[in-house]
Amino acid sequence: MSAPSAVPARPSFDDLGLATARLWATRSADSKVKVGACILDRHHRVVGVGYNGRAAGEPNERESLDQGHSGFIHAEVNALLAANWNGEGHTLYVTHEPCAACARLIVNSRRVGRVVYERSYAEATRVQSGLPSGAAILQAAGIQVQYVG
Repeated sequence: MSAPSAVPARPSFDDLGLATARLWATRSADSKVKVGACILDRHHRVVGVGYNGRAAGEPNERESLDQGHSGFIHAEVNALLAANWNGEGHTLYVTHEPCAACARLIVNSRRVGRVVYERSYAEATRVQSGLPSGAAILQAAGIQVQYVG
């Protein structure tokens, strides 16, 4: 009788959340940066997903290559809008660090307690002005932030 084969390690829920965000990022038509987001509830069920793209019915192309002027709705916003909320304590997985505006929307959702992202994002005008990053805004609001890059 042969020895039992090793059972492959199961992915963590963080791995699954980030993989789902990466998958949704592939839907983006942005030629510069493709961003995806996934929201899991406290039971690790998907309650919302999104990617950066234009509003329904608009041409799905970038307006400008300048930072902050793409014309795309951010992935986090689309995930927050699509979410079928299930209580509180949700985790938002996103391929890139949220910008300051998205961070404030995440705070105001009052449903997200943790944000996990894998790529840093620096808004040039905020850095030059010494203003807090999206991650810093989230942390100041008491939201746990985890960079896994």
